[in-house]
Amino acid sequence: MNTTHSIRKVGLAAILLVVAAVSATPARADSLRCGGSLVQKGDPAAAVRSNCGEPDFVDPWIGGVDIAYGAVPNMEAWTYNRGPGRLLQVLVFRDGRLDRIREDGYGFRVPAGSGECQPAGITRGMSKYRLLVACGQPAQKSGGYVLSTRGSQGVLDYRRRGVVPVYREQWIYNFGSSRLLREVTLENAVVVETDTLDRGYDD
Repeated sequence: MNTTHSIRKVGLAAILLVVAAVSATPARADSLRCGGSLVQKGDPAAAVRSNCGEPDFVDPWIGGVDIAYGAVPNMEAWTYNRGPGRLLQVLVFRDGRLDRIREDGYGFRVPAGSGECQPAGITRGMSKYRLLVACGQPAQKSGGYVLSTRGSQGVLDYRRRGVVPVYREQWIYNFGSSRLLREVTLENAVVVETDTLDRGYDD
């Protein structure tokens, strides 16, 4: 049997299972109060934006058609940061409608802390939003779909056994010639691994 054909079939089957699982799995929260309005699962993105205002961060991290996996849903994660006294709210949209709501620890004033990025401060479980606020854009980034046996660590929370598709990114941060380059791996907008590379360089 053609290996490429087999991979594509597995990928398509995995996508269908994941989409079904996301639809069937209860969201961590089905509604969120924004001022005097209540937004809830199923609301269109335009209505959520009208009620809650502009999000602090928008991450369109899945969408379109991939050769190996076929059609996948258009996904966006919106993060609302209301400051240190309130929890960060991450609203995940699937094909333009609110699919789930989750919390991401307490908010913070921007820039967080001193605003200086420390390599040791980049840790597993850190959201992409927190990473960008702390460290800014990386010197290099790449990414795409992969089939993972460990499951997703990200906002869709595909916690299923077997092979599932995840959107994996590799970001490389350069801290100058006195430090090593730091490679950060994100899956579905969450840091899952960090590693050191060769010595950095001065811009």
